Amino acid sequence: MGKKRITYEYTHNGVRESVLRHAKALRLPEGWGEQIAERIATATDKWIDDKEIVTEDDLKNFICKELDGISSDIAFAYRNHDKII
Repeated sequence: MGKKRITYEYTHNGVRESVLRHAKALRLPEGWGEQIAERIATATDKWIDDKEIVTEDDLKNFICKELDGISSDIAFAYRNHDKII
């Protein structure tokens, strides 16, 4: 097994804060946004645990898929945050 090349440092809090930022930008109730952010970060922890390599796109796609089932508004904002809409 060779060395892993890290191009993005994954953290639970990084995902949580990113999702929470989008929830706040949409002016969702704070408690709801925090619950969603924690739920997504926990699901991402479990998903990423057995992966040898995960790209930023893989991570974003997973998070968006999870958000689609919880809040389509946050999912849309997360999916399109780097685009001019």
